[in-house]
Amino acid sequence: MLALTLASMQSVALEDIREGDQTSCQYVISQDVYERFLETFHDTNPLHTEDEFAQRLGFPEKVMHGSILNGFISHFVGVHFPGGRVLLHSVDTRFKTPCHLGDEIDIEATVTQVVPSVRVVVMGLKLTNSTRTRVAAKAKVQVGLLE
Repeated sequence: MLALTLASMQSVALEDIREGDQTSCQYVISQDVYERFLETFHDTNPLHTEDEFAQRLGFPEKVMHGSILNGFISHFVGVHFPGGRVLLHSVDTRFKTPCHLGDEIDIEATVTQVVPSVRVVVMGLKLTNSTRTRVAAKAKVQVGLLE
């Protein structure tokens, strides 16, 4: 079983990855992340930009874009695990509960399949909003490891 930390992470060779391996990393939906997302993608839906609008719909404040979580998944796979020379083949994300500005998100990954013949790793991810103590999303990712 791999025990990985972000500080020690470069990239993991396919031969060193086993089904059942687990690792995790923490992210924050900071003001900077939020503003850069808006600046890049221009998704100005009032649910994501206006507290008052979100409150009328029953949310405590504006809801962060789900694609911010997908950005964290991309970083996780490309930099944290397996990291290095990888190509993200697919991501199937199921959003469970909304996230808000300032929330801390823990990504916990479990390797569910390794296919050496095509150099593919499949992982289940659980994204926990540790600020609000609830699951924000679950995802299944398929990653190709380049030679």
